[in-house]
Amino acid sequence: MIRLLSTLAFAGLTTFTFAQQSEPKSIPRTIEVTGSAEVEVVPDEVYLSVNIREYMKDKSTKVYLVDIEKSFKKVLSDLKIDMKDVSVEGANAYYNYDWWRNESRKTDFLASKSFIIKLPNMEKYNELMQKMDSKGIENAWLQRTDYSKMEELRLQVKLNALKAAKAKAKAMVEAIGGQLGDVVFIREINDNNRYQPVMYKAMANMTMDAEGAQTNEPVSLQKIKVMYEVEAHFVIK
Repeated sequence: MIRLLSTLAFAGLTTFTFAQQSEPKSIPRTIEVTGSAEVEVVPDEVYLSVNIREYMKDKSTKVYLVDIEKSFKKVLSDLKIDMKDVSVEGANAYYNYDWWRNESRKTDFLASKSFIIKLPNMEKYNELMQKMDSKGIENAWLQRTDYSKMEELRLQVKLNALKAAKAKAKAMVEAIGGQLGDVVFIREINDNNRYQPVMYKAMANMTMDAEGAQTNEPVSLQKIKVMYEVEAHFVIK
């Protein structure tokens, strides 16, 4: 009899313990919100591509690339553009073929060279476009613009977006008499969301026509806009 009671007592204890372990844990109440932030900055890096080319001053006189490059670099020096911000993009050469004679002459062999120039702003860009000699410039165009502290800027915008999400969640929770708790989830919704600036003027390039004329009206840019959005979940106390 004593053994039977002991067995029943042990079985009851086991059942009670199992029931305690099987009780579902309470799921914390949470609020899920999104926050966004954006900022605009003026580009401080303007990349200009310039292609210089030999040309025939008349039917028998060629202006050589070395002389054109020398004049071109003098313009850069006069504008106080550091040569460390100038790099060679490529070089090329071809025969200046006379279609009407159906022939090409050795003296018509023309060489070209292209450069990438990093400028600090559009004012310097406009100055350079005004001073370049169009007779030695085959074409020039604005490649791209950038901001030197872009990574720091992106991080700050993301942090501002997260702060905006927290402020929204706090306001919503307090509106129903609750209290905002810790954050339990954060996710970037749109990484790499960056907008390049757009030119105010349609023509940002300079090209030569058959007579060596050029288009070089002043050009201005919009600011670079960076925007991010994040999703965040917070506990409601």
